Amino acid sequence: MTASVFLSAGPGLVGALADSAPAPAGITTLPMAQSDADLQKVVDWWTPDRLKNASGYAPKTAASSVTGTASASPSGTPTTLTPAAAAADNTTKAPNSKTTALLGVAPPKTVKTVRTKNVNLPPTVGKVFFRIGTTEYWCSASSVHSKYGNVVATAGHCAYDVKSGKPVESWVFIPSYTGNGATPYGIYVGHTLHINDTYAATGDYDFDYAFVTVHHGYRWDPDKDVNGVPKKDAKGQQMYRSVDTGRLENQVGGQGFAWNRGYVVAAYAFGYPAGPNPDLSRPYTGLTMVSCLTRATKKISTPKWELDNGVLFSGCGFTAGASGGPWLIKYSPSRRIGYLNGVNSLTYDLDGDGRNEGVSSPYFNTATYLVYSYATRQKTD
Repeated sequence: MTASVFLSAGPGLVGALADSAPAPAGITTLPMAQSDADLQKVVDWWTPDRLKNASGYAPKTAASSVTGTASASPSGTPTTLTPAAAAADNTTKAPNSKTTALLGVAPPKTVKTVRTKNVNLPPTVGKVFFRIGTTEYWCSASSVHSKYGNVVATAGHCAYDVKSGKPVESWVFIPSYTGNGATPYGIYVGHTLHINDTYAATGDYDFDYAFVTVHHGYRWDPDKDVNGVPKKDAKGQQMYRSVDTGRLENQVGGQGFAWNRGYVVAAYAFGYPAGPNPDLSRPYTGLTMVSCLTRATKKISTPKWELDNGVLFSGCGFTAGASGGPWLIKYSPSRRIGYLNGVNSLTYDLDGDGRNEGVSSPYFNTATYLVYSYATRQKTD
């Protein structure tokens, strides 16, 4: 069984907390682009032309003869640490033991329906773009319901660099991304990262999930003069203006959230795969969203990535780029809404034929819920 990992996984330090008040035990919160100045730097970086060319930033597949998904090359095996479930305090209350799912918000009826493989794709799903050092990457992600309509769920390695102990840079989410660089529902800059303490410290893939709160969105519209004539710069290039798109959830809706549902579930997986298989074949372009469906997931473990309690989605050939894409249970194709119950984390060549046939997610348990719940309480506007 061969596998590979999307971004870096190695020992690191837990960064400074985003707020003056510490997060509850088990939860690490880290600032991304919180100030107006930092927000503007990210906006300035992801220009319309850079987004149009971003399809070329397909992450490289790690050379590996062991297990597992992700992209770029891992910098080392995470330090062993006994996983510790996140603890609740008077700020974050533990959920009722009988409650294991929270409803989402369906997309507005005005959102265009895109269909593939006989399923209507959820507009909540999109791409995240970011930098680590001088290298640009993408992953997949989804809007998930929150009080302030501003939370994005993705894989931990798509938002946090374990090697440096810091969040990635210039992080943005583009729901319903298309390969031509269009951003009809906006671009959303990361405000604060919320992850599990264990992942922050060691890169343990049992905790490879992240919840990012985002600012109001914006989109780039062609700028025109009072006569409706497109404006051009000194080089004759089209000029653009930034237009506020409001809260993320008001644009595309937000998936529900489910936890402690067991290892065997029926689910859809979504993402934007682009990297090569172990045999170097490339079945995907990363330009459009793709989906997989399984009637029954199962438990899996892989020591290389410290994954002891993973969930395997067999029959899904995702490659690098799909990391962070959502697993949705009880998904309604007509309403395009379901319950987030996992994220693409590691991919697998299960039979050794050089092509991926499986993808795994960390198990969504109470520890996952507590990180998600804490993120939903942050207002960013």
